[in-house]
Amino acid sequence: MNDLTKEKDILNLWFNNIGGVGDASRRKLIHEFGSIEDIFDASKNLLAAVVGDEKAGFIINSKSFNYAKELREILIQKNIDIVYPEHRFYPKKLLNMFDYPNILYVRGILSYKLNIHNMNIGIVGARTSDTYGRELARMFGRELAKEGINIISGLALGIDGMSHRGALDGGGYTVGVLGCGIDIIYPRENYELYTEMSKSGAVISEYPPGTPPNAGQFPIRNRIISGLSDGLLVVEARKKSGSLITADLVLEQGKQVYAIPGRITDKNCDGTNNLIKMGAMCVTSPEDIINDLKGISFCDEKNKNDNNEIAKYDSDAVEEFGFMQKSVNKNSLAPAEKMLYSCLSLEPTYIDDIIEKLKMGVSDTINLLYNMEEKGLIKQSSKGYYIISV
Repeated sequence: MNDLTKEKDILNLWFNNIGGVGDASRRKLIHEFGSIEDIFDASKNLLAAVVGDEKAGFIINSKSFNYAKELREILIQKNIDIVYPEHRFYPKKLLNMFDYPNILYVRGILSYKLNIHNMNIGIVGARTSDTYGRELARMFGRELAKEGINIISGLALGIDGMSHRGALDGGGYTVGVLGCGIDIIYPRENYELYTEMSKSGAVISEYPPGTPPNAGQFPIRNRIISGLSDGLLVVEARKKSGSLITADLVLEQGKQVYAIPGRITDKNCDGTNNLIKMGAMCVTSPEDIINDLKGISFCDEKNKNDNNEIAKYDSDAVEEFGFMQKSVNKNSLAPAEKMLYSCLSLEPTYIDDIIEKLKMGVSDTINLLYNMEEKGLIKQSSKGYYIISV
């Protein structure tokens, strides 16, 4: 996708970067004149009748296209594409919003991946999430991606980043919506994730290159996450959080909100638990979302596609942990492995505590941990702390 040399691209870059003219004024102009070409051709008096003398002056004085041409060169150098409502790759689902973005800066692949026929789930949650929330976000992202469902999120720390990571793990397609310029990796901790998504997924922003990550821009970008999504999963959220803003937007658009229940004593789960009380669909496995979104049985679909290695789930885990984890054939585990597995959950357990619980001795316990980690049954959430793999 590389249409940056076309005149229409220059017109869109010009219109969406006129200093002193905001989004509300641009919407008024489009509504009144019908197209950017007609806005460009309009006289100052006609423009002033819509947005006032001052803004009309800004528009007239910007018609040299100097900034638009400079910006186009920057985009070409940085391998950034643009799409706008009439562009063939613009995500058409966004046009259902009254305040859809007039331009999107893109790194990666949009094309058919975000057409109106594909299913998208937004996954959002706390930046300061715990291991429980992060692992669930990754697992849900992975399993939904395996079903061909695109994952939309905000590339933030915590739940957002882990949902993107899960989608990539599942070989799926994922889109990160930034609240800053497309060329600014924020937070820096997600540099590697940003790079991967720019190659096999997409990173998008309505803000031009160089725009810093100002706090007020993130709630605004949430409308794009909601607009792209056919439903929204909230993994962990406090009572007052950006995730709940996104959930409100999704509800206003008549879409389903899903929420994973959390501990009632956990502040990170106050928002999600309240969402459930207010009518959000309580989910404990990806199957819940898949059945609701696609109207098919996840398990039946697996039986039809035996070659498609979709993860199984262990119903015993629901009672113990409150979610569906990857099934483990416990008959295939040695007695010591069963003991170790039963000691762990998604709450990190320190190695010294494991040694104390198992009473097998330090050397044998460390060997057992190593072997089960190699099998993918458990993993370290941080050095020396172990959890089950989901």
